[in-house]
Amino acid sequence: MNIQETRQGNVNVICPEGRLDSMNSIPFDKHLSKLIEEGSVFITLDCAKLDYVSSAGLRAILSAAKKAKQAKGKLTLGNPTRQVSEILDIAGFSSILPIFKTLDEAVKACTA
Repeated sequence: MNIQETRQGNVNVICPEGRLDSMNSIPFDKHLSKLIEEGSVFITLDCAKLDYVSSAGLRAILSAAKKAKQAKGKLTLGNPTRQVSEILDIAGFSSILPIFKTLDEAVKACTA
């Protein structure tokens, strides 16, 4: 998995590419944890290039969201593909995390 990272204001925009599954969920979790530990507590995941998320990937996202919240920050998801959106809905993430159709909405909501 390739992870691109940009910044919009005080929001780190993380764009994972490919599959977020058991093969790469631990490095992904460590990457997000390190950002939060270093003080980047407002994070938006741009899901536009994410093809698939397994249960291990969902755990990594949920773990990062909890860590960001504990650090007085927030994690939002934006721009999910149809397949990833269906996975998030089936897993009940739409009732747990803020998920937005566009990246701009997710970034704005991250600091609201």
